[in-house]
Amino acid sequence: KAVVSTQSTGKITLFVTESDKVFKSKRKKADILSFEEGMLDLQLDLNISTYLIKNNTELVDHIRMFSKAIGERPHRLRSNKELFIGAAKDSLFVDKDGKGYLQVFKAQLQDIRGVNEAIASAISTQYPSPLILHSFISSSPRDSAVSTLADIPVRRGVGSLANTRRIGPEVAKRIVQYYLSSDPDEQIL
Repeated sequence: KAVVSTQSTGKITLFVTESDKVFKSKRKKADILSFEEGMLDLQLDLNISTYLIKNNTELVDHIRMFSKAIGERPHRLRSNKELFIGAAKDSLFVDKDGKGYLQVFKAQLQDIRGVNEAIASAISTQYPSPLILHSFISSSPRDSAVSTLADIPVRRGVGSLANTRRIGPEVAKRIVQYYLSSDPDEQIL
């Protein structure tokens, strides 16, 4: 017996039931081999999924599995539009208009040890994109790039408690190393 199912994508699934009875009968091995070759041809040439079902409970299990997948499909499509692999609640996104780009750049800078939100904001004010920062660092001598970055003022606090300090040479060296490194396994100390 065979049950055929078509999906909304146009893909056909063929369930062959009571296959255990066919193979238990005393047919020649050539008949079994030709049956398996025919199933393989269906899968490869016509892109038809085939399943050998031993009994009716196995058929019901497959139908339940397909029904569940069809029921969950709208939710998966909606979720895929909102999220990407590895996305968490605090993930940052850039939309088509470029909104969120600066936050992503600041978050990238904060991945470097010693760079906090205030330092990332100070750098992004001076160099508004990773490309601009990278082109500055790569076109300047290393010591010059480090000293220029080290002298960027960082404003901390608000109101009467606000003060200004510099990024400093240690953090500036890490930033330069981060942008100049061509080795993905290099540790930025």
